[in-house]
Formats: sequence, C-alpha cells, structure tokens
Amino acid sequence: MSVVTALVLIIVTCGATFLVRSVDAYSYYGDVVIDGRNYDSLVIEAAGIKKNSSMFFLDETAVKNRVEDAYPNIRVVNVERKFPDRVSINYVVYENSFQYKNGDRYYQCYASGRIGGSSDGKMSGYFTLKPRAATFTARGDYFQNADGPDRKTVDAFIRFMYTKGLNDRQINERIDFVDLTREGYVYIRTTAGCSIELAGGLSEFNDLMARGWNIFVDTNPDSPVTSRVSGLIKAWISRADGGAGTVKSSYVKVGAEIGRNEDGTIKYYSDASYYAENYMPEFKSGGASV
Repeated sequence: MSVVTALVLIIVTCGATFLVRSVDAYSYYGDVVIDGRNYDSLVIEAAGIKKNSSMFFLDETAVKNRVEDAYPNIRVVNVERKFPDRVSINYVVYENSFQYKNGDRYYQCYASGRIGGSSDGKMSGYFTLKPRAATFTARGDYFQNADGPDRKTVDAFIRFMYTKGLNDRQINERIDFVDLTREGYVYIRTTAGCSIELAGGLSEFNDLMARGWNIFVDTNPDSPVTSRVSGLIKAWISRADGGAGTVKSSYVKVGAEIGRNEDGTIKYYSDASYYAENYMPEFKSGGASV
C-alpha cells in the first residue's frame, strides 16, 4: 500500500507541476501560408489544448483527430510533449490533387485522398480520376477505404510523380485523367495528348510507371505541359518464362498501323478509338461510334 500511495503522490505532484505553458506547430515544409491563412496558428487553434492543463494527461490521439477533422487537407504527424511545459504539433498540408464523379457531382480530393469539396462540374487544378470501385462523398472522408484498390493505385501514382520532382500543382498540369475502370490496367492521359497504359499488378506499378513515364519524357523532352505528343505508350509485364517476368514497353504513334479490321483493311491507332474500345462501356455494348 505504501508503494501504491507513493506512486499516486508522484503522479499527482507531476501532474500539478508539469503544466502546458505553450503550444507550437510546425510543418515539414516550413511556415505554411495558403490563401492568406497561416496554418501554424490554425493547427494550434484546432488542437484545443488548454493552457495550464497537465502535460501527463494530454491525449495525443484526440489532438490529432480534432485537427484533421477541422482541416481535411492536414495530417498530424505527431504530437510531442517537450518537458517541462511545451507541446509541439508536427503536421503536413496536402495540396489539391484529383477529382472524380459520383452520381451527378464531382468530388475534389487532396493528395492524401481525403475529400475537400464537391461541385456540379469539373474543377480546374485537379486531374480526373475514373475509379473502378465505389467511392465516398462526405467532406473529410477518404474517397475509398485504406484497402480500396483504387486508393492504393492512386497513392502509388502520386508518390511516383513526387519521385520525379513534381509537386501536386505540377502533376495536375501534366495529367488530364487516370482511368482505373479496366481491371488490371491503369490508363493515364497526359495534357500533352499522349497516353500511358500499364498492365500489371500493384506490386509492379513503380517499374511499369517508370518505363512508361521515361518513354513519355524522351518523346517530349521540352515540357509535358506545352509540347504536344500524341500516341500510346504501353508498359506491361512479360511472364513467358513462368516467373515474375520483365517489364516490356512499346510506343505507338497516332496513325500507326496496329492490325487489321474484321474486313481485312488496315487498322490505324487513334487516341479516341483505342480508349473507347477498351475503356468505354457504351462502346463495348455498341452504343457509341468512333
């Protein structure tokens, strides 16, 4: 009993001695000001940490939830107690990234995958996502659960583009849409007019994307934003050896011969016809013509 009593006295004494005197917030990318708002002060306000409250009874999870519920574009990395009297909140701010259609509305997401808003039509400053699986619509929700196949693929795509030195704004300038509706495939249309189609699993995504993106840059060295390059880059996994296979790729320019039609005439590649034939349900059912 004496030991328990001593521990209780120590906890009570520490709880009364180590009180929160100051709270600060900082981002990995320095002082963040977006649309005239200083996010350090916004994070501190949303955290709801009361001055002169006990450092020992601080609930880090509750602080994280309060901040992220108030601002869907923010992720709290950690909440640090810096004795004797300071609490520090480390966070990152995600920029605008992609939008998708659900019903009659478009939903805009941050790079984290959380929904930030919605609109009647497409908004500028986002690339368009065409998901295969169901999506959510409530502000602050992730557009899919963590195990959603489209969410995993989009996360991998955005992370890959970061490795190329592009930020979210630059990605949106270069990418028109990403179509995931065909199972096992990722179809990426660039704003320069060139398409990249990947065929393989998520575990192979980076290798496939690297092959397709490198060919795209090679064919369009000046700028993917201003220089027009039409055609289709196909990257896929060859498994003829029965093992993991190797990454293969090809580049088909618009107007190139790609086979024969049913009547024996030469079939030429065009962006519209290829995409419609492989990705548009209404074309497959005979409801569209190209």
